[in-house]
Amino acid sequence: MKWINRFKIILFTVLFSNTIDAQSYKINYRMNYRTDSLSEEMQTKDMVLLIKGKESRFCSRDQYLNDSLIIEKEKAGEEVRKKYDYQWMVIKDNRQKKMYRFTVLLRDLYRITEKSPPFKWEITRDVKKIGDYTCQKAVLTYSGRLWEAWFTTDVALQNGPYVFDGLPGLIISMKDSKNNYQFSLTAIRKEENIQVSYFSTKPLDITQKQWIKVQQDYYNDPYREMKSGNVKVLWQDANGKKFVPDYKELTKTEQQYLKKNNNPIELSYAIHYP
Repeated sequence: MKWINRFKIILFTVLFSNTIDAQSYKINYRMNYRTDSLSEEMQTKDMVLLIKGKESRFCSRDQYLNDSLIIEKEKAGEEVRKKYDYQWMVIKDNRQKKMYRFTVLLRDLYRITEKSPPFKWEITRDVKKIGDYTCQKAVLTYSGRLWEAWFTTDVALQNGPYVFDGLPGLIISMKDSKNNYQFSLTAIRKEENIQVSYFSTKPLDITQKQWIKVQQDYYNDPYREMKSGNVKVLWQDANGKKFVPDYKELTKTEQQYLKKNNNPIELSYAIHYP
């Protein structure tokens, strides 16, 4: 009898796991962040976590809506103006234990392929209610930041915003110790026809080391493409009169901006500009 009961438990677990894998979810998060760590000013962006079985995609709500529109228009044979907002986009493939981070510079979309990080969460005994969810606190050190997450087992999903997952439940709220990045869940629902790996533009595959080099090269000469004529730009003053810009002064201004706004989520990936 004990063997039969144990078999029933195992069978239920397998069936439950397969049911979860077959379901698709759309989870909305609000992301508050600081591009300048010395500033008190916070920016806000609405993000979406799309889960389809063992795959998930984290991207901006604007990009999700734009991609959905493009897919509908393409099916109907219609053209649509493409807009790109791929910053902070992450695709996780838990079957292959791979993670794809996306980033943008000028006209190019870059894809960085990495192994899924082995997050070493420390689950505490702290419990609190967030909205309708009973949540438990967990802490994590990842890429130069100390993170605090509140997850719930009320939702049978082991996922969360950006690259984060691996807890025995869904991450409802999360922030780093200096409040430079904050994520809070705003909505969750089951969704059909989720496209996890759709791109309205083809990404360029590079390594993290190569991406650092791309950023350094851009810092050294941010207007190289314009000066060479590869990118055509019409410069006009307030009266519509054409003029030739002072690229030296523009470069100085852009470099100051890059130094000031150098606060990535992966703090250990921050560029050490001269």
